[in-house]
Amino acid sequence: MKIEKILIGIDFGPKTDSIISYASYFADKLRASLHLLYVIDYIVTPPAYLIPYIEEEKKNAEKNFEAVKKLFSSANIINIETEVIIGRLQESFHATLKRINADMLILGFMTHTFRRSSSEKLIKGLQIPMLVVRGKKSNSTSIKSLKINKILCPVDFSYQSKKALNVALQLKDIFSAKLEILHVSQDYLIKRIKRLQGQEKEKDRALNELKEKTRETLNSFLENLSLKEQGFIYEGDPVKKIISFVEERDMDLVVMGAKGLGLIKGMLIGSVTDAVLKTSPCPVLVIS
Repeated sequence: MKIEKILIGIDFGPKTDSIISYASYFADKLRASLHLLYVIDYIVTPPAYLIPYIEEEKKNAEKNFEAVKKLFSSANIINIETEVIIGRLQESFHATLKRINADMLILGFMTHTFRRSSSEKLIKGLQIPMLVVRGKKSNSTSIKSLKINKILCPVDFSYQSKKALNVALQLKDIFSAKLEILHVSQDYLIKRIKRLQGQEKEKDRALNELKEKTRETLNSFLENLSLKEQGFIYEGDPVKKIISFVEERDMDLVVMGAKGLGLIKGMLIGSVTDAVLKTSPCPVLVIS
């Protein structure tokens, strides 16, 4: 994964300092330039009486960007551009990504109970490597203290999880971090075997064969990438197991594919990735 230009979504909300910290860290380690974007979101062309208010919001955003630039300068990040756009949120980001030829997007995450948030709309509507800054881990960082030491890459043997693992391997070397690999066997197969009619010995043999097959598949998956790591195999709900792994081992970053081996085609974000994005205690890098 070659990253030369990173687009940063900024709304000057509560997550701004965290987003700046991660943007600075990735820009420094990847030697990438940054393009900061603030969108004044309007679905239709605003009426004339709103123009003065919009202009005032634009001036405030430009003023806030000057303060943000000083934060980046304190971390010796100077290759920065800023931009304020008036228009539809998703279309503005899509057009900017294409115009500046960005390789990666960084943004914060917020969810609402009854409707999709702006960040959710962007995540589900854009196909680009995307770092979603969220969770208590990101809240406790600063631009000078941030360090990514431990990376988790969940795999389900799909093409996209292979892409994600390749990226995780690169980041492991770039960040001098430790990489953990996790596969979660969904427990519906285990439950199905246990419900079968027959002797307990036969069920135990079938369960052992399933576990051995899963281990062989994981080993082969890793060997094809010239990896000697064993990887962890858990059984149960993938989302719950991924989140518990992150919490128990105090991971700093999750790298995962946008979608896996699900049955629904055409979705940009799979259900497991979507749920992890909403509940992860640390930032998530989504690879599409």
